[in-house]
Amino acid sequence: MAAAIAALRAAPAETFSRALDFFGKMQAQGADFLALALKHSIHHRGQLSAYLRPAGGKVPGIYGPSGDQG
Repeated sequence: MAAAIAALRAAPAETFSRALDFFGKMQAQGADFLALALKHSIHHRGQLSAYLRPAGGKVPGIYGPSGDQG
């Protein structure tokens, strides 16, 4: 993750304002792709935490304290 953050910080500002191609399936501005990736990872974190408790696990504090911690 640290390498990905470093690459984003090193990217020129124009990378986030120009249209980028996503494997020929869609085009959007770089900032929109970055937002999509963030929302997608948040979705999967929530999805994983929703399955932990029924499987007998404890939900970790993903975005702050969890009711299972303590």
